[in-house]
Amino acid sequence: MDPDFNKPNTPEEKDEFFDPVPEERPDEREDLSSPRPTRKQSWQRRLISLLLALVLLAAGFLVGWFVRYYAIDEDMRSFLWALDVTERYYYPEGFSRENVLESAGEDATGAELLTALNANLDPYSQYYSPEEYAAYVRAGAGQSYDFGISFLIGDDSGTVALVPNNSPAFEAGIRKGMSILAYGSKEDGDEGTLTPFTTYAAFSSDASRYGNTLCLKMGYEEDGSDAALYTVTAGDYQTTYCSYRDSESAFYFTGEEGTEWTEYADEALSSLDEDTAYIRIDEFSGNVANEFEYCLETMKARGRTDLILDLRTNGGGYLDDLQKIASHLMRDAEGPAPEVQVARYKGGREEVYYAYGNDFSDYFSETSEVYLLADENTASASECLIGVLVDYGTLSYDHIYLREAEDGTASTYGKGIMQTSFVAANGAAMKLTVAGIYWPVSDKTIHGTGVTPEDGCVAVSAPLIWGEEDKMLDAVISAACASPSIPSIEI
Repeated sequence: MDPDFNKPNTPEEKDEFFDPVPEERPDEREDLSSPRPTRKQSWQRRLISLLLALVLLAAGFLVGWFVRYYAIDEDMRSFLWALDVTERYYYPEGFSRENVLESAGEDATGAELLTALNANLDPYSQYYSPEEYAAYVRAGAGQSYDFGISFLIGDDSGTVALVPNNSPAFEAGIRKGMSILAYGSKEDGDEGTLTPFTTYAAFSSDASRYGNTLCLKMGYEEDGSDAALYTVTAGDYQTTYCSYRDSESAFYFTGEEGTEWTEYADEALSSLDEDTAYIRIDEFSGNVANEFEYCLETMKARGRTDLILDLRTNGGGYLDDLQKIASHLMRDAEGPAPEVQVARYKGGREEVYYAYGNDFSDYFSETSEVYLLADENTASASECLIGVLVDYGTLSYDHIYLREAEDGTASTYGKGIMQTSFVAANGAAMKLTVAGIYWPVSDKTIHGTGVTPEDGCVAVSAPLIWGEEDKMLDAVISAACASPSIPSIEI
């Protein structure tokens, strides 16, 4: 409502609609037998007339507004909505509509204005069309349709950077760190006429001609000495994000719904001792919170009380999943729902987010040791979880192992801000950075710095994409299990 409608009248702002009604004499009335209206009744009549006039005026204004609004093309309407949401909620300083309009240029279309709006936001914020947002939501739920093979941008080595659990590639036996040596259709593989891998661009272009099925010659060794043929068919699958391994076996979630707990005995980590389990979390999305709890139940049932938690390349995900997972990992926290993080919003508003429980003792003993692996792609919710583990005494900094990159640096990503999605009536959305994030006890923010060796973490020189040999994990196992079977690694 316009605030002027609520402003009280001052003596200088006399409102003529509410002037006193003059009294009428009885002999001036045509029908003296009818009840004479009182001053109150006359005032009420005038008030009703006024209200009707205002309603008509407002209706006329709204009709005119809707006519003008819907005369604008849909992209322009989306831009106006997105700009309004951004101005109200966007957290980083320095944003202005003037900069957006100036960068778009005069006579810009709605689509061009939306592009300019995105260009004026941080890398974590953007406008989504209805179709793009629907795809974003499906991906967040873990629903995918592809082969399940990903590469690092700009990498022409053919090395696979990611194979999601439960994807067609995973089911075919393809694993992270393998390299594509040659490729073709299934018929090409049978006839031995595969195309050698040269560049990612060439592979992507050629693969599109083969339809939904590829034959890939792959292995870990550069010389191809361990290479084998893998046939993979693209399809729908539910991505799963947690895996469990110990000295005797390994388990992954598989199946159409991603809920089948499947054993892969040949992927056991034989270098682990009988007290230690390894759990990897790839992302805070999909059904990850339930998956993680199931991994802990498996750890407990198999008699393991120490944990190596792997958050490498975990770029974060949903706050709700963080709150659930953190519930199981707070050694010294008190109360049924301890704080997980504090968010500080535009304008100074502060909100505390709490865990959904506090059951560390259900899975760990007082002497349990927890170690953690992270790298430069460990970000956002993953870094929040590190804050929870450190602040509540679950692990110390010297139990955090960071990858030392080729340039000698070592840290997590350093993302201490939070995004929220605002959805329009037509299904479009604005994902915006809305708050800074602070750790629950120390009130520390790692934004722009991450967790580093200066905090007391241990740096390990190792490849970003590990394969059959995992130097970082070997270093942690050596420290956690004091395993004589693993050679000492200088770090």
